[in-house]
Amino acid sequence: MEMTTQIQNPDELLWKIAINDDKEAYRILFDLFYPALCLFAKRYVEERAVAEDLVQDVFVTLWESRKKIRVESSARNYLVVSVRNQCLNYLKREGYKQNYIDAYLAKNADQSDYDEFYLLTELQKLLDEALAKLPETYRLIFEMSRLENNSNTEIAEKLNIPLRTVERYKAKAIEILKKDLKDYLPLLLYFHLLSWQVTQMTVNS
Repeated sequence: MEMTTQIQNPDELLWKIAINDDKEAYRILFDLFYPALCLFAKRYVEERAVAEDLVQDVFVTLWESRKKIRVESSARNYLVVSVRNQCLNYLKREGYKQNYIDAYLAKNADQSDYDEFYLLTELQKLLDEALAKLPETYRLIFEMSRLENNSNTEIAEKLNIPLRTVERYKAKAIEILKKDLKDYLPLLLYFHLLSWQVTQMTVNS
């Protein structure tokens, strides 16, 4: 079964939210980032339910303050930093020692790049583990399709196999990955598609 989730640029989604009050763009952005941001929030807050609530609060605030949004880097970075700050504020409210929080903030004053890298590293690990479980042909066809942007026809020609075999194997690979990765898969595919495009631009420049 082909995955129906369309990968969209988060920066464009955020722009649509801020400029056009686009509720559909807001829903897509939420679906794209919510699972990964919950994973990230658990770095700070161990209780899963609390971490999920804090991430939801970030999205609620994003919508309510959409006209005031100022993004200096990327939508992904904006959301990661917002979740980190929300978690630290929660720790303050729960009575964690102020000197501990202040020391953490001072040490990580320019933490956003590291946070984003950490999030991507965790997601990369999830994808690598899931891909390793696939039969070799399934994995190869999935990578050629989703990570290298080859069409089914191109894959069939390169591997010298029938087109219907490519379609069947790719669908089976996605079915397995959706089971293993659940809600993380769309975001993982976006990261890898973006990474592949940047690599191709570098190679062709």
